[in-house]
Amino acid sequence: MNSYERLMNRLQGAPVDRAPNLCIMMGFAARYAGVPYHDFCLCPEKMVEANLKVREDFDLDIVTVMSDPYGEAMDYGMRVEFPPDDQPRALTPLLQGEPSAAQLPFLTLAQTTRMKDRVRTIRLYAEKLKGECPIAGWVEGVVAEYCDLRDINYAMMDMADEEPFLDDILEHLCRQAIVYAEAQVDAGADIIGIGDAACSLLGPRLYGRYGLPYEKRIIDAVHAKGAKVKLHICGDIGPLLEQIAALHADIVDIDWMVDFERAAGLLHGVSAVCGNFDPVEVLLRGTQQEVEQAVRHCLAVGNETTLISGGCETPRDTPHGNLRAVARALRQ
Repeated sequence: MNSYERLMNRLQGAPVDRAPNLCIMMGFAARYAGVPYHDFCLCPEKMVEANLKVREDFDLDIVTVMSDPYGEAMDYGMRVEFPPDDQPRALTPLLQGEPSAAQLPFLTLAQTTRMKDRVRTIRLYAEKLKGECPIAGWVEGVVAEYCDLRDINYAMMDMADEEPFLDDILEHLCRQAIVYAEAQVDAGADIIGIGDAACSLLGPRLYGRYGLPYEKRIIDAVHAKGAKVKLHICGDIGPLLEQIAALHADIVDIDWMVDFERAAGLLHGVSAVCGNFDPVEVLLRGTQQEVEQAVRHCLAVGNETTLISGGCETPRDTPHGNLRAVARALRQ
């Protein structure tokens, strides 16, 4: 059974040889493959090279285009600094003062740089892996994207105050995300990841106002194109799980501070849950035995569609033996 068959069968609750391994690879993949992180983010060939290597060496069941949250923001015109081998940093928020949707161009794929590269990365994966391993694209959710463009502190205050300019801006960001998601599916993506991490900072009322409706529209657009959706909201989404169930995302990532058994129960029959051992305390700092125990716990409290990953990104300096312990626990 190849990785594509394993994941697609698992999402349907059909028999598989083992639960899929969807550990999130970004900084670790670059370091392991000897690729400077600047190149991993900005050069499709280098990203593909690194992710193919970790997929093969650590028995992963997915390849992704995940690297940094600034792809869309840079195409809008935001200035971002890329150190040679460290995380990129936004230099100045693009939306300052009283922001307006008129400050943001509506872009075709041909008018972009980072999004065009993201599509090219998917095409490179498809040439090598289509039908063998699931290929996951990526778009920022509208709350996360607004935080990137505005600065998260101002963005949270805007949402707390329910500023009237928000609706037009978030509508613009949603329509643009759908354009990018559809282009990635056309290029060969089997799954579109939606990253909306800042939603974990909103309570249920504000999430229902600013996060959920736009996530639902992106999800519906991806489903209409025949692809699946993986929703990634870092942090404690425990208070939002009932609302998230209404989205009908195919996969929902569950971070380590969320009760995995409760999440699996609330989303059972609606979305597969993916997670959720602590990527720092378990994967980075734990022993191999502790890693195996954490994987077995997730499988024990999950269900027939449960997928395995750390709660968020695999830390860059994770011991190789600990990642092999994830694969070993799944095989056993």
